[in-house]
Amino acid sequence: MSGPAKQLTPKQMKFSQLIVYGVEGVPITKTEAARRAGYTDPLHEGTRLTNPNKNPLVCAHISNLRDEVREKYGVSFEGHLEELGKIRDQGKKDNRNLAAAATTEIARGKVAGYYIDQKIIRHGKIDDLNLDQLYERMRTIKQKNEKVLEAKKLLSKGTKEPT
Repeated sequence: MSGPAKQLTPKQMKFSQLIVYGVEGVPITKTEAARRAGYTDPLHEGTRLTNPNKNPLVCAHISNLRDEVREKYGVSFEGHLEELGKIRDQGKKDNRNLAAAATTEIARGKVAGYYIDQKIIRHGKIDDLNLDQLYERMRTIKQKNEKVLEAKKLLSKGTKEPT
């Protein structure tokens, strides 16, 4: 039977856990996660596994794991911004150096997935796109997200039904 995978392989599950939790709490790269999960070509596999067009189930599982982390540690976008605001206000009021507290709160945000270190090499601006190109870009983004949402539904359906 051909078609997309209906469940994750053990390697994919291990890769997802390494991406979200790192090693001993220290974040690792996609390549390192793929290597530790047992893939023979970790340089390419790390990127392929996090591509929602090629592996929507893996991306959905990573998203689910990040949601669990956010829920477990009580990190929400609103709460994160509120905490950063409190730190800023406290620093202004007391004239103390609260850099450590701010760094800690930013680290909480990173763990929750609110910060993503990435380098983007841009060739042109969105203003340079004509209307057709802009609509095509938006269609691509929508399709990418739809695949992950469908995969999340498939994963949650698989955990609710006995095998």
